[in-house]
Amino acid sequence: MVKVRFRSIRTRTMVTIVPWLLLSMFALSAISYTYSKRIIDQEINSKMEYQLHSTINNMQTILTAHSKIPESLARMIEPVGDRIDKGKYFQIIQGLLSTNPDTFGVGIWYEPYQYKSYLKYYSSYAYRDNGRILFSNDYDTEEYNYPEKDWYLLGKNTTERVAWTDPFFDPNSNTTILTAAVPFYNNNKFQGVVSATINLTNLQQKVADIHVGNSGYAFLLDRKGNLIAGKDNEHGMDPSAKENAQASWNQLSQSILSSSSGVLNLHDENGINNVYFQTVPDTSWKLAIVIPHDELYGQVNRYLKISIMVSVFFIAFVILVIYVYSLYMTNSIKKVHILSKAISEGDLTKQIHVESVDEFGQMGTGLNAMTNQLQTILSQVALSAKGVYETSVQLSHNSEQSAKATEAIAQSIQEVASGTLRQLDVTSEAANAASDMLGFIHSISQRVDHANQSAQHALTAAQLGKADILDAISQMDLISQNSAKSVALIRHLEEKSKQINEIMRLLSSIAKQTKLLALNAGVIASQAGANGKTFAVISQEIRLLAEHSTKSGSEIDRLIAEIQACMVQAVEAMKEGDSSVQDGRLLIRKAGDSFTEILQLVEGVSGESREMESEVKRFQLSVEEIAASMKAILHVYEQSASETQYVSAITEEQTAAIEEVASYSSELAHMAKAMERLAASFKLYKETEGE
Repeated sequence: MVKVRFRSIRTRTMVTIVPWLLLSMFALSAISYTYSKRIIDQEINSKMEYQLHSTINNMQTILTAHSKIPESLARMIEPVGDRIDKGKYFQIIQGLLSTNPDTFGVGIWYEPYQYKSYLKYYSSYAYRDNGRILFSNDYDTEEYNYPEKDWYLLGKNTTERVAWTDPFFDPNSNTTILTAAVPFYNNNKFQGVVSATINLTNLQQKVADIHVGNSGYAFLLDRKGNLIAGKDNEHGMDPSAKENAQASWNQLSQSILSSSSGVLNLHDENGINNVYFQTVPDTSWKLAIVIPHDELYGQVNRYLKISIMVSVFFIAFVILVIYVYSLYMTNSIKKVHILSKAISEGDLTKQIHVESVDEFGQMGTGLNAMTNQLQTILSQVALSAKGVYETSVQLSHNSEQSAKATEAIAQSIQEVASGTLRQLDVTSEAANAASDMLGFIHSISQRVDHANQSAQHALTAAQLGKADILDAISQMDLISQNSAKSVALIRHLEEKSKQINEIMRLLSSIAKQTKLLALNAGVIASQAGANGKTFAVISQEIRLLAEHSTKSGSEIDRLIAEIQACMVQAVEAMKEGDSSVQDGRLLIRKAGDSFTEILQLVEGVSGESREMESEVKRFQLSVEEIAASMKAILHVYEQSASETQYVSAITEEQTAAIEEVASYSSELAHMAKAMERLAASFKLYKETEGE
């Protein structure tokens, strides 16, 4: 990287500030231009949108007023149908035409054979002609064949309220017209179409009357890109208009048709134009406003030119101010340079002539004060150097004497330190012995404490064991009571089973008697012949039922016998269990007595352990006090030995320091001589003519 060297501050200032100033001014101008252009763009867009929206609303009003005529007529004829003749239709159409001057003609067109089954074509059409409303029957012919016309098919197939055809140019009237088609029905069956034709001359004139700025204009396109209205209505719907359009115009119309609204550019012989457009809702037409780019941004461009001129003038003025100020700075710094050069050569008699009170004036005043102060300091340094030399010689002599006395003191302190170290060794051995004793006592205390804790645990365990024994005795008593209750219940069940056995014997006897009666009844029935056959069947069933009852009774007797045998075994088992429970109760009571004796012994041992622990702790405290005293004595001896050694070291350092002082005093004397010679080299006072 090449480093630029400047020969003056003026050049450095100009080269440093001017480029940044130029960049700042140009950036400020660019920002101002961009911001102004953006504000103007927003304002223009807002105005264009308002103009387009307002014009579209007017168009919608015209088209809506026109569409209401065929809508009203369609709804009017739906309920009446063929009950109205052409004369009445003409009166209705004439009344509707008079409500809207823009409506050119209105017609009612029935689907073939729908008005009357014997009429293929039936229509009623009225139109304006030089201020009059005329009626025509010329369209009910095979040659015209209105059901095949585009406007009729559009109305027939539409699902909208009103269907609009594309505008077309009528050579006869030399105007552009538009047809609105509305279908009508009878019991949801298609009957025909009501058409209404509007003359777009009024609408074209409204578009032609739109003027934006000095040369801006508007135009209207249909949904296929055909021009409906333009500047001064010069194109109309003449087919030659599209052939004479420029290629850029064709491209523009295609771009407009592809979007609902927006802003585009148009290039023509006048240059670049901004095109603002929106869509007419019902007809999907495109209304656009064209305004030259130069006219839109003329004020911004003029503002940019004025900003550049003002910026150039301001930059030139700032450069002049910077040049004058840098010249002033250069002259002020030159004065400082002359003074500093004189000071560097040893001349302290120079001064700066101060003419201002700004920073440069303050700097000159400060440099003058510094020069005066240096004169005073160097004068004092010269005088002080001489005094320092004389003092250094005397200090060197005194330092030699102090060094000898300090050496004698150091020897005495060394002897004291040796005796202190011997006392320290003896005291350290005693302290170690006390520490060993304290450790032994501490170990005994821990063991006694452990024994006391074990005794406490044993006491707790014995108390818990005694409680468990008491709970076991209670449970054994409860088991014995439950066992006795169970034996009583089983004996009661045994008595009940005996009663059931007696009842079953009675039932078995009844079943046997029933069986005998059934046999006797069967014999009697067989003797009765045909009259007793039914009774024989019944007696047979009774005999079978008696046999089944006998078998069931035998089975129940067997089950009751088994249950009684099991009850006897249960009673024996419970007696044995009760005997075992009684034995367990005796054993548990003996165990409880044993636990009571153990608990008493453990309580005695625990009390003795606590007393032993208390005595050991008191002894441990006494030994700890002895050990602490020994440590304190040892610490005192250690401090004495340390301080003695420290004093010895300080004494040796002092001796060395005194020797260094003597050496420095000699060097200081030489330095003072050199300083005196250096101060003499400065020019402190102006030479007078007498000198």
